[in-house]
Amino acid sequence: MNWAEVVEQLVDAVNVALDAGEWSQVVQLTTELYMAALHLGDGVFAELVQDLHWIANDALLHPLEVGEVIAL
Repeated sequence: MNWAEVVEQLVDAVNVALDAGEWSQVVQLTTELYMAALHLGDGVFAELVQDLHWIANDALLHPLEVGEVIAL
């Protein structure tokens, strides 16, 4: 499997985890996706993935606030 296929599979997995609200899984998957994006040489995409990683990490630290935002 090449890096582009790895990235595609990880993006699909991240989307599923986001839809399910599984923030811990998003944190784990974005770590892998970040590395895969770097292997592809796509630094801009890697930075976006890193931002998503920190958003998901914040969601784990502040679950009540996330629940309020989602309820809006």
